[in-house]
Amino acid sequence: MPFKAEAQRPMRNLLTRLPQLPLSARMEIDFHAAAPSLLVAIADDAETTMNTIHQGVGAIGHLLAHSAVVIDDGTVGADSLESLGFLLAEISDLATSCMMLASRCRRETADYQLDQDATYRPATGKSR
Repeated sequence: MPFKAEAQRPMRNLLTRLPQLPLSARMEIDFHAAAPSLLVAIADDAETTMNTIHQGVGAIGHLLAHSAVVIDDGTVGADSLESLGFLLAEISDLATSCMMLASRCRRETADYQLDQDATYRPATGKSR
């Protein structure tokens, strides 16, 4: 039977899991009340998202550096570069937020040992 590889979707997983975090009375994330397996899954997704963003931003920068001629002769308009700049700024802010979220989740679960066979199940909110 051939192995079927599945594409990782860390940002999609992260966005699916974030609403499952409990909130305090002040409407802030209550990391202490969250399931440790959920925090570990969020940290993993946030770190993978951050790494993907960093690699992608670097690749875009590399492409832009080699596109100087078409930018200089006007083939690629200034409005495109401006839009790309705003996109890169937003994506970089997302990467920073992912790093901060992952760091907080890791700190809260520093003494937690995830069972090798356990996976976080969003539907039930529990590990199996």
